[in-house]
Order: sequence, then structure tokens, then C-alpha cells
Amino acid sequence: MLELDFTFLDRRVVPLVAVDVELDSREVAVELLEPQIDFKEVKYFLEALTIVEPAAAARVEVRPVDNRHQPAHPLAELGDFAQRAEEVRPPRQLDTDARAEVVLQVVVAQLAVDWHQRLDGLARGVVVVGADVGDDGARAEAGANFAGELQELVRLVAHVAVAEEVHVVGRVNRHVDVERVGNLAQLLEVVHLVDCAAAHQLDFHRVQSQRVDVLDAVADGASLARKRYPRWPEANHGSARETGFYFTCWPFYNGVSTAAAVSAPAREAKWQQRWAAERLFEAEPDPGREKYFVNFPYPYVNGYPHLGHGFTLLRAEMMARYQRMRGRNVLWPFAFHCTGTPIAAAAQRVAEREPGQLRALEQMGITGALAESLAEPQAWFEHFPSRFQEDLQSLGLAVDWRRSFITTDQNPAYDTFIRWQFNRLREGGYLRKGSFPVVWCPERETVVGDHDRVSGEGETPQEYCLLKFRGPEGTLVAATLRPETVFGQTNLWVDGSGTYARARVDGEVWVCSLQMPAKLRLQGHEVEELGTIAGRELIGQRFAAPGTDRELVVLPADFCDAAIGSGIVTSVPSDAPDDWQGLADLQESATLCAEWGLDHEYIKEIEPLAIIDSGELGTVPAPELCRQMGVRDQHDRAPLEEAKQQLYLHSFQHGTMLDSVGMGCAGLSVDVAREKVRAALIASGDAARYYELTGPARSRWLTDCTVKIVEDQWFLKYGDEAWTARTREALGAMTLFPRKARAQFEHVLGWLRDWACAREQGLGTRLPWDDKWVIESLSDSTIYMAYYTVAHHVNSLPAAKLGEELFEALFGDGDPGAVPGIDAKQVEAWRTEFEYWYPYDLRVSGKDLIQNHLSFSLFNHTAVFSRDKWPRGFAVNGWVLVNGEKMSKSRGNFYTIRQLIDRYGADATRLTLCNSGEGLDDPNWEASFADTAGRKLERWLRFVAEQAGSGRDEPHPSDDWFAAMLSQAAHDARCACDRMRFRTAMRRLFFELPRHYRWYLRRGGEPRRDLLHDYLSAVTRGLAPIVPHLAEEAWELLGGDGFASEAPYPDGEPAPATLLRGEELVQRTHADIEAILKVARIESPQAITLLVAPDWKWQAVGLAAGLADERGRVELQPLMKAAMAALPAAVRKEAAAFLKRWVMQEIPAQGPGWAARYAERLDEATVLEQASDFLAATFGCEVAVAAAGDAIGEAADKARQAAPLRPAIFVK
Repeated sequence: MLELDFTFLDRRVVPLVAVDVELDSREVAVELLEPQIDFKEVKYFLEALTIVEPAAAARVEVRPVDNRHQPAHPLAELGDFAQRAEEVRPPRQLDTDARAEVVLQVVVAQLAVDWHQRLDGLARGVVVVGADVGDDGARAEAGANFAGELQELVRLVAHVAVAEEVHVVGRVNRHVDVERVGNLAQLLEVVHLVDCAAAHQLDFHRVQSQRVDVLDAVADGASLARKRYPRWPEANHGSARETGFYFTCWPFYNGVSTAAAVSAPAREAKWQQRWAAERLFEAEPDPGREKYFVNFPYPYVNGYPHLGHGFTLLRAEMMARYQRMRGRNVLWPFAFHCTGTPIAAAAQRVAEREPGQLRALEQMGITGALAESLAEPQAWFEHFPSRFQEDLQSLGLAVDWRRSFITTDQNPAYDTFIRWQFNRLREGGYLRKGSFPVVWCPERETVVGDHDRVSGEGETPQEYCLLKFRGPEGTLVAATLRPETVFGQTNLWVDGSGTYARARVDGEVWVCSLQMPAKLRLQGHEVEELGTIAGRELIGQRFAAPGTDRELVVLPADFCDAAIGSGIVTSVPSDAPDDWQGLADLQESATLCAEWGLDHEYIKEIEPLAIIDSGELGTVPAPELCRQMGVRDQHDRAPLEEAKQQLYLHSFQHGTMLDSVGMGCAGLSVDVAREKVRAALIASGDAARYYELTGPARSRWLTDCTVKIVEDQWFLKYGDEAWTARTREALGAMTLFPRKARAQFEHVLGWLRDWACAREQGLGTRLPWDDKWVIESLSDSTIYMAYYTVAHHVNSLPAAKLGEELFEALFGDGDPGAVPGIDAKQVEAWRTEFEYWYPYDLRVSGKDLIQNHLSFSLFNHTAVFSRDKWPRGFAVNGWVLVNGEKMSKSRGNFYTIRQLIDRYGADATRLTLCNSGEGLDDPNWEASFADTAGRKLERWLRFVAEQAGSGRDEPHPSDDWFAAMLSQAAHDARCACDRMRFRTAMRRLFFELPRHYRWYLRRGGEPRRDLLHDYLSAVTRGLAPIVPHLAEEAWELLGGDGFASEAPYPDGEPAPATLLRGEELVQRTHADIEAILKVARIESPQAITLLVAPDWKWQAVGLAAGLADERGRVELQPLMKAAMAALPAAVRKEAAAFLKRWVMQEIPAQGPGWAARYAERLDEATVLEQASDFLAATFGCEVAVAAAGDAIGEAADKARQAAPLRPAIFVK
């Protein structure tokens, strides 16, 4: 497909159309009838024909026609093109559709020199209606003239070709301002063509400044149009238009409702009802079958499911359906998360009438009394889970909904389960109580977990070393992550235009940023604010540096910001590019020094101090690195940031402290010296611990977060070495999709430390031994997958039977007979279900949960369960984009699942989600694909209905090839699904295999009956995990047993290489002959001779293949040496030229895997002889096959072009 972008076109040449409807993307199949036309002319022609608006693009598929030898016609000789177009046979049935797909056959002939001026004239002047249309007569005359001009344009330029069964052309509800028409493609859509199978009417009407309901003007199409597009008329004609002359084109449906218009929703509802009636997805243990347990992190129910949910959960859904078709007993449950602050904060914001929250509800269609009720968290529990489930059921999820539940103490069974879990963790020594830095919301005075934030998920408290510089104005404090560099300090930096706070902190007077006193209070310091001081007042003063016996002067720097951190920076110009460049700027400018009252001569004497040996970067690397990167000054941020990252990383990994440094750090590595200096400075009182967040974070109460040291806080000890080692063991035994995600998990397990697992506010389960604390949302969601195995049994139990003894008996070491109120045999039966289903086989999530939820889950499983119950697999994916952009409500590209289903249908939505991506790359929802997905699926269903049971019974030589291709495609799809590469599988079966089928039809005419059935069956079953409703319908048409959802997934064997290479040779030769006839303008060849390569060329290519590296590259000199030694003397001169061309041209063209194609010689002559009748019938002449060495006369010159798998072609 070629995507043409029209944003660059000159609008003065081709004026735009005033259209009050958002135009959908559309596919236009273009058939080029003139072989010698230059592609640039074609592109220009298409651009002139398809302009819609500045940002619009048309997707154009260029393909040849069968009768490509038809003589070209100048524009003036085209005459009635509608009649002439019928003489041109299409290569196959045109891709038409009952949903108004328009297929244009564009004639690009020997156009007259002035063709574009003529088109431009039609666009700019001819179609303008200048008549007074105030009376009926003038109106009718203007309408007739306008219609005539449109038909003239069509007659000269294009023909709209529509299959007989299609009754709709164009788009419903297209409203165009005639006085500004400049869109030729739109004119083609709206014109009434007498020779077309579809009929249109041009509805001319005069519009005053009032609303116009154009539906009322078209009786024959109105009712069906309203049914199919119920919202469009109001959207497009709901506002007043300027007075003027307009027309609206409506297609007639001829009284027939098309399949695409009405059948998809009905079909999807039909199969959902059948699945439910058969209880198809309600999973029960079956000891005789292998089980497969797949799950998805239960979502917060503070809204409806959206596109982001859709992509990830569909991956779990497709895996569940695929594994069921592979014969496994599948459990695929779903639940809803209510713990934490997402719901509590949303309810509070509703109560406070916060505009953003009310707007979010309104965008979901929630207003009035319902919106007001959501000021209470309980209302969210009651409204959203059921709606969430309805949307996912409408999407066709194969979920066992009996096992659904909500979290928090609103569900007593789950609440008891979490209490049991935390008692087990405490008994195992995995929790501790103490003081710890946490992310804090100062507005609500509560700990803010990752899922309690609207932004900044993953940001954590980071410890700094707060250095103290004592002087006449008190103590300046500077936060650093590199205390080992105190030995190289030469000065301090401040923001000369900023204002600083003076505060008494723990008895000392500190100078710091205005924000810092409040942060220090939260971190356990006693703080009294004393006033402020201007940064300018500090410049030039001197302060004693910690860790050395030097005094440092305070200097100004533009990169220092009084509002960031402490607002003061210590300067180490030897190892910090910013510090060096800031100092260099002052040293190079006496004027700048004078502005700040500094002694320029004194500043020039400051030199960097060498403190670290950075290997090849030297001992004073920052100045040299800045020079190498061409840093101009301290404002040249891009190279400075690059230099800083490069130097810091290298120094941390390879740096060694020089002998000149103190504190016993000489010779130590940088990382060891860092901790030693930090400890010594804090012990001496020359520094303090201080925390800042690693990045900005905002709570769900829309408050900027900070760091607080909390007292008596409960923590999960994820930093415990023994626990981490056991978790690494569990990770090592898991299957990860994709495999490269393992490095991210390993990284997280390496840095993860104690985690605050409870807070004093929010929704959830209270700690069983300290009920002032509520377990936070990332800590009550770590092993709940086990709860799924018994949820349908315990959810409805009365509170009296929900003791922790029950869950100890179900999941731990408890005695079933010790559970009060429940028969021991019943408990044992439930325990057996848990033993059957657990551990889970796959958990599918977004990659953002690697750093918390997924890693936490792994830790908790190793703490609570034995090794045989540890998780077996994780699958992670990227963040969903929409048309290449981040999904965001502010961008207007945020879509809920219900919106997508309403617009596209469930199967088309699923197909588009599947097509969006795979692996860790961010998936991209393409609206252009979604717009055509439904048509593609309907086309396949029609094809199944038309072809089922048809075909020939007699064998044909091409049958074996297509049977092999079918087997190969099924094998490839199954292997792709095993790796969760469902897009690859879908494309292999649904897009690539049909191309092979079309070639098979060209080779053999009618397909063999059994092969056709196998083909229809394989594609249908291959689509079942992705678009199950359509697959069920097609399976029923094929007479399949039971449900497609339970039919075996297609599988096969790799096709024999010789068979594939042989047919590839025929295909390539066929294409080469076509190209030659086109270039040579030969309409009726008398004879074609195919000249196959001699033995020595195969031998030469074999030598090249043997010398190819892993990327397929071959060095010419060694190849020539080998060839001269191995080949007959008579051919060496020709061989040298042949191999040079092969290395320079053929290898780059064929790609890295080229050598495998020539590993085994193919009997080209036999293959082509067997295909000669097909080629002869195609090109209407005799086709002979001969050895290149036997060629004589003119054919002998052509024979020299023969190469292995590329015969020379001589046309007479």
C-alpha cells in the first residue's frame, strides 16, 4: 500500500471543499491502464483527484490489469469512458463492499499536455453555480447544468466500477458546498452515473440561516440510513449554515439491507448468547486434561474499560482461546479492584465538584443524579463493575464470570483472604515496622502508592547527602548524589536572581530553597522559618567546605535554580561538565564578573582539582569532554547533558580515587568511596540525610507529592537478600513473553527495597493486628490469583464461615476439619480445585507493572507458597498509542471499549487491537485499519458462504504446492501463537495465505474441493482466537462440528523447500515476462523462450554462498580467488563479471538470507517445462525452455543474462 500525503499541495491551484463531516479514510483500488506513464505523473494525477483537506491522505493500491496490452488512448479520444472501461477485464473480482466502498478505475493514458489545466479549470470555474436559484426554474436549470458538468468530468477522467450486488456507493450524509467545490474525488462519489449499478440522487436545496434535516429530503434512503448511522445527521447538520446553494447526495439501498449494515451486531450477540447458554467458558477441573490458567491484573473500577485495557486483556483473551483450541482445559477469570485511593479520591473530587472529575464523568455519559451519587465510594462499587463486565462481554471475552469479585472489606470473603495472607507474611518474617521515607500527599496527609497517582508512577524517594557549608550568613546546604567529590570542590553555585529561605533547622541556621523547610519538617527535622535572603547577597561570600580545610566562594550560575532541591549546588569542575562550563563562562568574561561584583582576576585563578582517575578520560575529564563536544557555554544544554551522562556513568563504573584525597579513600573505587564519605560526613555533623523524589509525582487528589519520613510504618522487606534470592530463583524458572523482558525484571529485583505496604486512609483491608492501617493497593493484589480458583464457592459464604482457618485449609497447611461451619469434605474438594489450577500459567500485563505489581507478586508467591505453586509465566507489552500519539483525553483520542464496539463492532475492534502490535514495542491503534477491518471480515464471511462445498475433484499439478503452502502457513501461525505473536499469526493466515490462494487459482483455475475446504477451515479456525464471532459463523457455514472456539487450532508441517522454490521460480518468471512485455510495448508476442543458467553459474553462486557471513555479505576478492581456482578456464572471464554483478547487485537486493536459497540446486528446466502450458495460456503464445548454452542468434546475447533461479527471457 502506498500512502500519499497531500499536505504539501498548493491550495491556490486546487481549492478545498467545505464539508461539514469528518471524512473517514478509504481505500481506492487504482488500475493503471497505460504502461509507459511515469509514476510521478500517476502520483500527481492521484493527488489532484483525491484532495480532501490539508491533513487528509488516501491509501492507494496500485495493481496491474490482466489485459495490459490494450492500446493507450489520448485524452481527447477517450470518448464514452464508461463503455470503454467495460472492455478492460479486471484481474480479479474487484474489492467491493456493501458498506459503500468506492473502487475507482483511473485511466492514465497518453494525456494531453494541458490535462492538468483542464482538470483545474473544472475544479475552479466550471462547477461554480452562479445562477440565482430563488425560483424553481432557475434552480432546476442550475441543477441540470451542474449535474451535466459532473458527468462530463467523469466521462473524461474515471469510471466508478461497482459489483452488481453492491447497492451503495459513496458515503451516507455527505454535504458539500457547491460554490466552493474543488474536490474531484468527491465529485465522482456524488455524481449520478447512469451506467452504474448503484443509483444516486442529487438533492438540491436552498439553505437559509436555519437548521436543515436533509434526511427528510430522501425518502428511499432515510430509514436505513438512520438505522446504520443514527448519530451522523444531528452532528453534521445541527448548526446553522450560511445562506447558499448546496446539494446532498444520498445512495439508494434499493430496499435491501446490506450484511455489513445490520448483521455484525446481531451476529455477535447471537454467538455470545450461544456461548452463555452452553456455559462454554465455565471452567471445571478435569484430571484427564492438561490445564491452562491465564489472568490479567484486575483493573480499578473508576471508569469504563478503555483502549489501553483492551489491548492487554485481549492478549490474555487470545491466549486463553488459543490454548483451549490446543486441547487444554482453560481457566480465564476476571475481577475488579476497588482498593486504594483511585475510587476514594474520585468520589471526593465529585463531592467537591472538581471540574476535571465532573468532565471525565460527562465524557462517559454520566450526568445528573447518577453523577451526584458518585460522591460516595459505595456508588462506584455498585455502578462500574457490572458495566465493566457488560462491556467486556460485548467484546466477546471467553471469561468464567462466575469467579468475579471486588476487593476491599465490601467483599468479606476477599477481605478475610487478604488478612490471612498478611498474617502468613508476618509469621514468616517478611514484614517489619519502622521509620522510612515514603511518597506523601501533603493535601490528604497520606502515603501515596504507585496506583494512587495520576502521574509519576514509579517515582520513589531518593537519598541525597545534604552538605553543610558554614559561613557568616549561616549554613548553606547543597544536596548531592556524589559526596565522594567533596575533595574536588572549588566554589558554590547559587541562583543570583532567586530568593532563598533562612530557617533554624535542628538548632542551626540554614540557607536553602523556599520549598525546603516544609520538606525538612516532613523528614523529621525541627524547623523554624526566619525569613528570606536574596541570592545576589550570597554571591562573593565565602563558606567553609565540609571534608576539606578550604573556603569556597559563592558564584552565580544560570543552570542553578533557587526552586529546585536546596537551590544551592557545590561545584566540582574537574568531574562535572556543568560546573566546568559555568566557571569557564565567568573566567572568560570580565564584564560578567563585574555585573556580579566579582574580582575577575581571582576567578581566573580557580582551577579544577584532580580527585578521580577515570581511565582513558583522564583525571580532569570534564573540561576536555566539553571541548570535544563543542559546548559553547552553560546554556548549550544538549551537549552538556550528553557529556554529563557519559562522564557520570564512566566514572561510576571505572573511576578510582586518587592518592591526593582524604578520609582513607585513596585507591578506592568511586562507589565504595561514595558510601564511606557519606557515612563520615553524617557522623561528623558536616552533612545530613535528605530525600527528594526521583521525579515529579501527583496524587489522585491533584496534589504534588513530596517525601515524608513516616514513623511506626509497616514495610514488606523486599530488600531482604534471602527473599530476593528465592524470588530470583522463581523468575529463572518462568517463561517470559517476550524473552527480552527478563532483563527488566532482573533490574527491578536488584534495586527493590522495603515497601510501605499500609497507610492510614483509603479503601481496602485493615492489617489484622493493627487496624489503624489499611493495606495499600499494590500489596493486596499479589497472590489473589489463587483466590480465583475458589471464588465461585466462597464469595457467597456468610461472614460466620469466613474465618482465616478456611483459607489456611484451602491454600496453606490447615486442617479441613478445623474449619468452623463447613463440612471437611467440601473444604477438601475446594482445596483440590486449587491444587488442580495452581500455579497460574500466564499473567498478562503492561510493562509499567514490572517495577511494582508483577515483581511484588513474585516476591509474595515465594513467601506464601511452596515452589510447585510459583507462577509459570508473565507476558508484558508496551503502552497503547492512537495513530502514533499517546492516548490522552486532552488530545481527544481517548476511547472506551463501548465506544469502539458501537463504532466498529466487537470483531473489527478485536482485529484492530490484534494488529496494533506485539512484544515490548508500544502498540499503535490505527484508525485507518479499524475503518476497513469490518469490511475485510465481512468479505471473508461472504467468500466462505459462496465457496463452501464448491471446487473440482480432478487433480492438478499446482495442488501439491498449495497444500504445502497451507501446511506451512498453519505451522507458522501455530508457532507464532506459542510465542504470543498473534499479529504475526493473523497476518500469516488472513493476509498472506489468501495471496497464495489467488496464485493457486491462476495456476489451476478452479480449486480442488478438499483443498478449498481445508483452506477455508484453516483460516476460520486461525481467526477464532482473534475474531471469534465471525469465526463461529464461518465454521457453521462450513458444517463444522460444535463451536469453532473448541475446534483444533490449525497446524501443519514446514513445506518442502524444493517445492516452494520451484513455484517461486514460476511466479518470478511470470512477473519478469510481464515486465518485459510492458517495457517493450509488445502486445501480442509470437514466442517466448526461457533460457536457464549453465552449471558453472550455479557453481559460482555456491562458492559465494559458502563465503557469506551471518549478514549475507561476501568479500569480492576471496570470492574471485576461489572462483578462478574452481571454475573451468573457458568461463573465468565471464564468471568474473558475473560474480562482481552478483556481489554488488544481487546480494543487496535479495537480503541477508539469500545464501539459503541456493544451498541446493533446483532443476529449473524441469520446473519451467511443467509450467510452460500455464505461461503459454497466460501470454497467448508458445513458451519454450532451453539451456542458455544452446541459444543461438539473438537469443545467445540474451542467454548471457541467465542466472540461477532467474532464467533469461527471449521474446519474439
